[in-house]
Amino acid sequence: MRHSALMIAASMVVGGALSGCAGNGDGLDENGRPIDSGPLPLAPTFASIQQNVFTPICTQCHAGASAPLGLRLDEASSYAAIVNTASVEVPGLRRIQPGNPDSSYLIQKIEGRAAVGGRMPLNQAALPQATIDVIRAWVTQGAPRPAVATSSSKPATLVAVAPLPDEIIDGGPAEILIASPNAIDTTLLQTGAFTVVRSGGDGSFDEGNEVPVDTLQLSVHSQEPTVLAATNTQAWMPDSYRITIAGNGSLAASDRDGRPIDGDADGQAGGDFVVYFEVGRPL
Repeated sequence: MRHSALMIAASMVVGGALSGCAGNGDGLDENGRPIDSGPLPLAPTFASIQQNVFTPICTQCHAGASAPLGLRLDEASSYAAIVNTASVEVPGLRRIQPGNPDSSYLIQKIEGRAAVGGRMPLNQAALPQATIDVIRAWVTQGAPRPAVATSSSKPATLVAVAPLPDEIIDGGPAEILIASPNAIDTTLLQTGAFTVVRSGGDGSFDEGNEVPVDTLQLSVHSQEPTVLAATNTQAWMPDSYRITIAGNGSLAASDRDGRPIDGDADGQAGGDFVVYFEVGRPL
């Protein structure tokens, strides 16, 4: 009943706002919302939770390379960083387990019942129960995120969620997370398109002594939009690392239509997606 009431209230507000716009679509954006109408009322959707909770509240701490435990909740990173991603504090739990809010570590943290650490947001007022209820409702629905509408003429792009490009990480990343707003053919990533190598101790990748990291386990957290995760089954050695997702050649990663990715973000299909990071002293 509470979930239904939230959706009805949101629909009434949006409906009222739309009624003031011209019937020919003037004053509306591409999503049919009034231009410059401000944030929509909180509703159990990822976009609404990002706009009303993660961005204004959580990113005060959880953003950039200094984000606690690597949990970045900015708009570009948050979905990949939480949905089906293991908690760093309690690796046996996922930050968001779709369909199961009680076992989702992020829910436990904002409700103040997590076994480790303080209630989130830390050193601030707790989120209102109504806000928590909306986030729980989204998780109960399966934590969906609508696929981003992209032009069929544009090739798929990728973004590094963790680690960030050129980031230095003590002990190594808990997971490598690569996201795309497009639907990527992940079967190709499992057959050699995704590689990680370390420099061999000299910080250079042109000397011929690079060492492949062949102890990675790949998984797909989300198909559309695609979120790819890689976990190292062994300890990371202090060194410089290079992540590559091929956009050229026979192993080129592609979208569902078979077009190679735009790995180098030049607006054209093709080009490798490359991210460098560094692992510092062991934890």
